[in-house]
Amino acid sequence: MLSALRKALNDAIKNELIEVNPLARWCYSKVEAPQSKDDIDPFTKEEQAAILAQATGQGRNLLQFAFWTGLRTSELVALDWADVDFVRGVVMVTRALIQHSKAAESTKTNAGRREDKLLERAMHALQEQKAFTWVKGEEVFQNPRLERRWEGDQPIRKTLWTGILQNAGVRYRNPYQTRHTYASMMLSAGEHPMWVAKQMGHAD
Repeated sequence: MLSALRKALNDAIKNELIEVNPLARWCYSKVEAPQSKDDIDPFTKEEQAAILAQATGQGRNLLQFAFWTGLRTSELVALDWADVDFVRGVVMVTRALIQHSKAAESTKTNAGRREDKLLERAMHALQEQKAFTWVKGEEVFQNPRLERRWEGDQPIRKTLWTGILQNAGVRYRNPYQTRHTYASMMLSAGEHPMWVAKQMGHAD
């Protein structure tokens, strides 16, 4: 549309109808839409290292666990210690805590209810997290400022995630990209796509 208008104005100059093409130096700038959780933009190994280097305590444990399990943020915050089987090295994912919901709810699909294998880095994050919440009882990850379960994605973004990325000098992406990062790492390591899909709670 703009190219057609520009041509018409150039023709008008040739026909001496106007003296200057007002669009001659005008450039079209595309406005990018805000990133959605469906946009795949994983973090590199270097970015992951920079992020974790800026995180401490419970925040570091949460983010390392997220990078190495691919769980949705809503699944992470709903995890209880009773869901973790250290002997078998698995975690049972059966609930999700959606923003503004009063309590964790069962995952919506059969694929979402699953048993995930815990890789070494994920297991290490849980072992470190024990020092903070193991004795207290239920939830694995807490908001350290309030000493209670995270209430969804937004508090994590506001009080943890955004500041850490800024301090790490890492381009901002939403926390959901830890999930895409996990998938990217697993596929790059040669894991079968069906295994990765099952780990992440996809039907296929």
